[in-house]
Amino acid sequence: MSHLLKNAKIGIVALNWKFEMAKSADFLKRIAAYGFKGIQISVEQANSDTFLQQMKENGLATAEQYLDIACDENGPLPTADAHSKEIVDAAIRGGVEMLVFAVDGTIERDIYAGRTHLGPHLNTNGYQRLADHIAMYALQAKAAGVRSSFHPHSATFIETPDETRKLMALLDYELVGMCLDVGHWIVGGGDPVQGVIEYGNRVTHVHIKDVDPKVLAKLVSGEYERMHFAVEEDYLFVPAGEGALDLPGLFAELEKIDFAGWMMSEQDKAREPAEEKSGVSMRNIKAALGL
Repeated sequence: MSHLLKNAKIGIVALNWKFEMAKSADFLKRIAAYGFKGIQISVEQANSDTFLQQMKENGLATAEQYLDIACDENGPLPTADAHSKEIVDAAIRGGVEMLVFAVDGTIERDIYAGRTHLGPHLNTNGYQRLADHIAMYALQAKAAGVRSSFHPHSATFIETPDETRKLMALLDYELVGMCLDVGHWIVGGGDPVQGVIEYGNRVTHVHIKDVDPKVLAKLVSGEYERMHFAVEEDYLFVPAGEGALDLPGLFAELEKIDFAGWMMSEQDKAREPAEEKSGVSMRNIKAALGL
């Protein structure tokens, strides 16, 4: 039986796992046992020779590192440069394949996640300054062989398809691809399948998470004080294939563009036993791929 996306790789952003550096060998062994081929790594992990060696021993790639940029309406804050430099340096050291840029969350946008028309937005100068910041560090990463993509993220200044469109238009197509986090895209009012259609081959990295439609409806109607509570207390994000996401439709569209990058399974907060939800996601991802 043929299957979709033969050249894509399935990794994990293990947010719903409990990680302790002292127990890293066991942590990585369990991730590999689920069938994941790569992980998102932190600065601490990238700077640990022991951790990187343990990854090799478990056949795991340093698939990505996340770079969050602190912003207000005028773009990156003065603290952003030191933070970005630290992460780029760590990504280079760790041999990371994809640097994933995103705007850091703010309390104001957390309050208005899913209904961004009510909240603050980047001004024109803010968009340009953010694009310039990303381009500068993406160039540094590229010089060392690390690719870059941008991740629209709910509860940040780049959440909606429209906000994403404005920023991506300011970024070099070849330098910064699109990291389509399908869960955050749904929260921001987008359709992930249409997102792939719109950005085409610019989609170079994917985060796969699903969204509970009932919790999302409450978020959009303003029933939560902040998105944080929807995620932490009502489990807005659920295992892939258990929510609003059209997982087979997503993979069919990615197949049309011959997607060959990383598809990173991710769940921000999961009901206990939380780690087992990664297994549920992996089973549903494999089923949708025809594996």
